Amino acid sequence: MKEEKTYYSIKQINEFIKEIFDSIPLLNNITLRGEISNFKGANKSGHLYFTLKDSESRIDAVIFKGNTYGLRFAPKTGDDVIVTGQISSYPPSGKYQIIIRSMSLFGEGELLLKKKMLAEKLLNEGLFEEDHKLPLPAYPLSICIITGKNSAAARDFEYNINRRFPIANVTTLYSLVQGKDAHLDIIKNLKEAESLKPDLIIIGRGGGSSEDLSAFDEEELVRAIYELKIPVISAVGHEINKSLCDLVADGYASTPTGAAELAVPDYREIIEWLSQNLYHIQSLLNGKIKVIEQKLDGLKNNKYLSNVENIYKNYETKLNHLLSSINTHTSNKLKSSEERLKALNEKLEVLNPTSILDRGYSIVFDKNGNIIKDVKNLKIDESINIKLGSGSIGAKVEEIKDE
Repeated sequence: MKEEKTYYSIKQINEFIKEIFDSIPLLNNITLRGEISNFKGANKSGHLYFTLKDSESRIDAVIFKGNTYGLRFAPKTGDDVIVTGQISSYPPSGKYQIIIRSMSLFGEGELLLKKKMLAEKLLNEGLFEEDHKLPLPAYPLSICIITGKNSAAARDFEYNINRRFPIANVTTLYSLVQGKDAHLDIIKNLKEAESLKPDLIIIGRGGGSSEDLSAFDEEELVRAIYELKIPVISAVGHEINKSLCDLVADGYASTPTGAAELAVPDYREIIEWLSQNLYHIQSLLNGKIKVIEQKLDGLKNNKYLSNVENIYKNYETKLNHLLSSINTHTSNKLKSSEERLKALNEKLEVLNPTSILDRGYSIVFDKNGNIIKDVKNLKIDESINIKLGSGSIGAKVEEIKDE
């Protein structure tokens, strides 16, 4: 019996090779440096196909359409780039390639790596926490701008703030915004701005490459913004990859115009809002006035209030009668009380012991002032006091008669 031969299809082996590539962690997230060659731009689907090479070898590369939006430069043949992605096999052709997720020019790649490490450090320290951010003032009357001298950004900041909120007092401090020591110059201007005590500080410039914007990723500057007690808007102008200043600031805008719109309200909207509120208040007042007028009309038609003068005179007459009655009653009470008081006074006069003295009688007191009622209480030669109607007499007992 003839033995049957076993074999694999090309598709099977290519898929097997792809599984091997996909199972190796190193190849799933790898960073390469190379030079772009054979770049022809996007195909009909929007994907980018080209070759990466160095002095000794090359590898096919693809950036699918969804990842092209993250590119910050227009790729071309000859560019020295850093790419990050996955190396995988494409079964239909049996070729392997790197599927790129992100790509940057070589110099920018180093800056981005440095920035990423610093961002993680500052994030862990809490410098980007929302709880630390200050609220932006609703109506800032004094604004300090820090930006490049004679720059389009400076003109945009000033023009748009004046256009939207012309009552704001704007002070512009010109600074270096790129270069080795630019962040130190920005810090110096931040301190000067803080001394002016404005309601708001805006810091920024127009867009640029990662290298141009690197001053705004310096740790010293980020910490200086974090320590400010005045609200800060950062407008460095890099929508895809925000600067660290953008992350730490209290407000962020990707353009100078956006920063102005974030910083100040539009006075025309304020006028419109005030007009609407004025109309609303007038409507409420008119409604209140109408209700009061209706109540007044009701009072005018009330029969009890139609002749107020007669009602007043009627109550005045009743009050006069009442007062007359009170006066009469009071006079009678006083007369009766006077008569009773006179009678009581007469009785008191009769009972008053001193009134007896006026009729020729006298009262005898011993030396202690006690009234003597019985001669048995007296002794010969004892001093006594005799009270008369018009005075008193001191005397001594010479004789005692008990009759």
